Amino acid sequence: MINIEKIREAARTVDFSGVISIYEKQAPRFHQSFGYRDIKNEVPNTPETLFGIASGTKLFTALGIGVLIDRGKIAFDTPVSRISQEYRGFIDDQATVLHLLTHTSGIYDYYDEELEEDSDDFFVEIPWYRLETPGDYFPLFAGKQAKFSAGQQFSYSNGGYVFLGILIEKITGRIYREFMENEVFRPAGMERTGFYALNDLPENTANGYLQNRRETNIYHLPIRGGGDGGLYTTSADLNAFWDSFLSSRILSERLTSAYLRTRMAINEKSGYGCGIYKRLDDSMYFIVGGDAGVGFDSRWMPKEKLILSILSNVTDGEERMRDIILSMMEGE
Repeated sequence: MINIEKIREAARTVDFSGVISIYEKQAPRFHQSFGYRDIKNEVPNTPETLFGIASGTKLFTALGIGVLIDRGKIAFDTPVSRISQEYRGFIDDQATVLHLLTHTSGIYDYYDEELEEDSDDFFVEIPWYRLETPGDYFPLFAGKQAKFSAGQQFSYSNGGYVFLGILIEKITGRIYREFMENEVFRPAGMERTGFYALNDLPENTANGYLQNRRETNIYHLPIRGGGDGGLYTTSADLNAFWDSFLSSRILSERLTSAYLRTRMAINEKSGYGCGIYKRLDDSMYFIVGGDAGVGFDSRWMPKEKLILSILSNVTDGEERMRDIILSMMEGE
């Protein structure tokens, strides 16, 4: 059994700030908050607090693309160059939607994590306050060259997922965040989830703190998320999401299965589907995110019928609790 007291003790020991939730068969086994959403004013996090999830956003962008696939607007094998002739140079002409979904397109990456290691100190040429939707990022791609030919290798790509957001806007003629709210979040039962502006956050939203826990992240991230990161959500919304996704209430049953299939092996244990990490033996599926002021991990374990979500408002703040809880589970 899950040892609740050991989880609480570990959270206190590592000075965890955020929310941890464990659902079993859709019933909450553990759902508790720790630390502060406003450190200076000692305003505590609550189980209902909204947190940024950084790259956890990528699966949701992938699902937005999936909605368009289900509607026949595009297909896995649609070449990006067929969607618009302006998409050249920074991505291989033969790169397809599936290549983008699986980080194998070779697209130029504005935030290449193989080169940039410090998320607390990363900036781009465009001021953060001007980046409100994926289309605002397009100047970062113009004139750049692709990293490699499509399908050559797996290379985790923030740029690829921003570009998928650009494609959603191009194909639908709608603002990315509005499309996502109506076509993904609401069908998934994610009532409080959204791409909120850093200078206009809803009530009970956690400030994001750098690792020193003194400075917030407001000058280190785009003013509003889009494509590769920046979504805000709650642990309850995540639980609703996993249930909706796995029950094929967002995508068709056929496409849901296609998204969960292993597309690339990353190492001897883990692989990647479409926007989602997984164990190669299908024992676990997960989305993760780390950025300035954000630490996030959410996992579905089909055999145990468990959903584990860890949301932290400190850079990489989820890591130690994730390792402790997974070690505890694997040792049972």
